Amino acid sequence: MTMKVEDITKGGVPAGSEVELEGTITDILPSFSLGDIVYERFSLDDGTGRLTVILPTNPKYFLPDDRVRVRGRVRPCPYAPSVTCLETSGDDVEIIEWKWIEPRFREEAARKGAFNVNALLQITQFDKELIRGVVETGLDPLRIRERFEEDLSAGRDVRYLVDTLAAMTMYAIFLRDLPAAKSVKTALYLIRDLKLPQSERRVLELMSNMIDTLVSREGLAPYISPPESVRGIVERYPVAQRGEMDELPRLAQLAKRLVEDLDKGKREFIIVEIADGSQASEARRMAEVVAGVAGAKLYYMPVSSLSSPEGIGQVISDLKGIVDGMKPGEKILFYMEGLELLVPSERMLEAMKLSQEAMTAAKAFKADLIRVIESLLEKSIVVAVTSSKVMIDDEIAGKASQIVSGTTGAGISGDGNGSYPSYY
Repeated sequence: MTMKVEDITKGGVPAGSEVELEGTITDILPSFSLGDIVYERFSLDDGTGRLTVILPTNPKYFLPDDRVRVRGRVRPCPYAPSVTCLETSGDDVEIIEWKWIEPRFREEAARKGAFNVNALLQITQFDKELIRGVVETGLDPLRIRERFEEDLSAGRDVRYLVDTLAAMTMYAIFLRDLPAAKSVKTALYLIRDLKLPQSERRVLELMSNMIDTLVSREGLAPYISPPESVRGIVERYPVAQRGEMDELPRLAQLAKRLVEDLDKGKREFIIVEIADGSQASEARRMAEVVAGVAGAKLYYMPVSSLSSPEGIGQVISDLKGIVDGMKPGEKILFYMEGLELLVPSERMLEAMKLSQEAMTAAKAFKADLIRVIESLLEKSIVVAVTSSKVMIDDEIAGKASQIVSGTTGAGISGDGNGSYPSYY
């Protein structure tokens, strides 16, 4: 017998009960890991309420507006025990009606241009608008331009196309995907001369500013996809000679300052804003040399460690454990890349166009991480490398003792005392 979602959400069904539900998929949610198993999630709405369905990753994939029959077991959500989920398997989800892509054709439609469609849906929260844009444009920049022209000339609303471009932008930024970023850049370039509503133009200008950081200089590719693949935060004890600091072409003076601070037990938070891959490599090298010369423990978090939901989860777990385990007086240098992925700025959150519920959850998650990072800043010297400081939450960026240009090695904001060190 098919049950109603409200029967479950109102607490009338005990955990562990096996039930059958029928409803429409409204959103494809980000995946998560539970031990060695990666779970996918989607929201199911049957008109009486909405429930999150979780299932181990399987070859089938589901789309917004699919009407499905689901058999599964009621349980607390693993990532939020106070919330109820329905756990099932791919074999126990039957697509009984579909709107956008016929199930038998979904495997060949899994990629559109530079984008993985399922990953694109997972990253975003406005899936009904997005899937329409995916199907009607194929995420091809030229076709996006054509659809804009067709809809504008007919007086139709173009917000679904703007939402599609916003999703493509977030995909490129959060997955550090250069081909996807180039595709977004091309699409934005092609529509720049169209007469768009002012509200939509403002959103597109915001996206253009954000994506330009990734694609305006080809040298950023090594930062976007660094050569090594690291999950979590690596603990190192490097060895280096003082003369190696002089070999750093731009950051030698900063390296000397950090060694001196470590020796004196000072606390610093330095943001290095890079413009190309060589600067990213130099920043990584600087962290190794500084820790080696000072005889300090180095915690190393490259941007590659944040390239997947599992990697981000591991970083967050490691970060909390490291902060709790730090001992007073320890010489510690914490080097991190991709801070904007953990604590994004309000501008980045705005561009994601999250629902009110999702925005509230994202802000609560960010606030928790900010508290952890603040504790880290109290216990160690932290060097954070970013392609743009405007992508980092203002509350964290504002705590930097100095923001340094990776291009020149010079300070581009104060040193915490309203002045710059004499060697800049």
